[in-house]
Amino acid sequence: MEFKAFRTKSKTLFVLTNVLMALLAVVLLTILLYGWLNLYTDHGVEVEVPNVRGMMVEEAESLAESVGMELNIIDSVYTTKVPRGIVIEQTPPAMSRAKRHRYIYVVMNAKCNRMIPLPDVLQLSYRQATATLEAMGLRISNIVYQPYDHRDIVIGLTLNGRKLNPGERVEEGSSIVLIVGSGTRGGTHPVVVPDLRGKTLEEAKALLEENELQLGAYEFDEQPTDDNIGKFVVYTQSPLKGSDAIDGDEVMIMLTRNLNRKLQEFVESQYSGATEEVLKTETNNQDSIDDEWF
Repeated sequence: MEFKAFRTKSKTLFVLTNVLMALLAVVLLTILLYGWLNLYTDHGVEVEVPNVRGMMVEEAESLAESVGMELNIIDSVYTTKVPRGIVIEQTPPAMSRAKRHRYIYVVMNAKCNRMIPLPDVLQLSYRQATATLEAMGLRISNIVYQPYDHRDIVIGLTLNGRKLNPGERVEEGSSIVLIVGSGTRGGTHPVVVPDLRGKTLEEAKALLEENELQLGAYEFDEQPTDDNIGKFVVYTQSPLKGSDAIDGDEVMIMLTRNLNRKLQEFVESQYSGATEEVLKTETNNQDSIDDEWF
């Protein structure tokens, strides 16, 4: 009986010893893990976030590393207000406190220009095409005329001598060359463009035919009706009167019902100091207007 009691007591002591050792191991592991986490995360240790705005990305990375932080570029924008590769925004903000090994999230100005799809400006007038392309952030470096039925109509675009197609992506700010129709229909002799100012649409067309030219595109400054279309007269033309042309060339015109108002608008925009006397003279005698106004 004594041996049996001793054996039972020994088993109990063995179990208790193992339980105590297990608990001790858990406590030690917890202490070690807590200490390691504190060491790894620098618990309670903070650094001042440096100001990296306005720096090149490479400089910003070096400065962040010098205080134990890292740079993380989360976005890029395209702007001409600051140099390429400059940090524009940062989080957390400068002078705030953060733990070491944390990220400074930044937005930078892209190092390369944005690639934009080329709009379809074929068969538009070069003025419309120029306005459209410039609105997209492109530049027109030159206009090259080539034989084509319609004058001043865009028939092609090139970049560095390479033909471009609508929808093709080009770098923002690229210099585009417009290939524009000369309006030449295979004429054989030169002619002079007549003055169409003040002419109605039918009168302008007849005068052009008399001079072996053709009426090209024409626009009204307001929507005409069958009743008032005869009251619209030419207030500007392209090419200008007196320009050299080839028989068969086209002349584009713009018409208005209020010639005096158009002249006044032009004077106000080009000659802000023009006097009312000039406008009155123009009203009485259109031929006195200098050719360069048209």
